[in-house]
Amino acid sequence: MLNHSTNVQNKSIQKGSILDHLMNFATSVPDFRRCNKGNIRHRLNDIIILIILGQTCGHIGRADIIAFGRHNQNKFSKMGMLKNGIPSEATLCRIENGIDDLTMADRMQEFTANFHDELLNVCRDREIICVDGNAQRGTVQENGRNPDIVSAYSFNTGITIATEACREKSNEIKAVQC
Repeated sequence: MLNHSTNVQNKSIQKGSILDHLMNFATSVPDFRRCNKGNIRHRLNDIIILIILGQTCGHIGRADIIAFGRHNQNKFSKMGMLKNGIPSEATLCRIENGIDDLTMADRMQEFTANFHDELLNVCRDREIICVDGNAQRGTVQENGRNPDIVSAYSFNTGITIATEACREKSNEIKAVQC
């Protein structure tokens, strides 16, 4: 039987989207907590999604992840997640320490392999190019700045196809056009 939060989740997340795949991944991680005590306020998959999305957005520490969750609480609730609010720092700590790292790594590896294969099947006739810029720390140019390197990566082949060093700070689009 589906509960209300599952219905909301299914309506707001498109089937086949990366968030749908991420939700399936989070659900596949075994819950190590004692479920028979009745004191579990948050679903494990909700907390895993919160941590992954928070870290993806650059929020590394637990306090930062909680602040990210509070900032996006309306979005999470529209997806049927975190219906009891944002977990505390102590809860995040227990979850991070309690999850079996090897099982989590295996599930994450399966997730990335499946999602990669699906993207390749969908985009067989199109090349996906990922562009990213990075400042090279520890190296200083004559002008006193760190060099900025822009890389173009072919998702389909797994090969970096081009790199471009930029003299001054600029966005990736300008460097790619050269």
